[in-house]
Amino acid sequence: MRTLTDADAPWPFSSETTDTRPRPASVELAERLGVHEGATLRHETVECLDPGGRSAMLVSSWWRGQRRPHASYSAELGCVELDEGQAHALGLLVDATAFRVVRTRFDHAGRPLETADLILPMDRWLIRLSPAR
Repeated sequence: MRTLTDADAPWPFSSETTDTRPRPASVELAERLGVHEGATLRHETVECLDPGGRSAMLVSSWWRGQRRPHASYSAELGCVELDEGQAHALGLLVDATAFRVVRTRFDHAGRPLETADLILPMDRWLIRLSPAR
């Protein structure tokens, strides 16, 4: 079991980028990024591996233009049923339930720069929330 305490921390082990195709903004992504529906977004899906080489989580990120450094972020925890691609990558059954952390990164003015879905198998993760300091 791993413990997620910081949804913005860099992954300390190996990872593999599995998809980098641009995507049109869905209604949800448009709202998260403050763009119009259908806007072309850059996209990346990264499979994060544990030290033994097992898939620990999937991170799908979307942004406009060039990636830029962020000043802050927010994270929202929920659950999602895995689609076929996610289930295959994580070695789980289709429709299995996983944690979904929606992370959005912001610039100094509070404008969204990038948003991501972190998909974490429930059998491999514990979520620990701490108060802001």
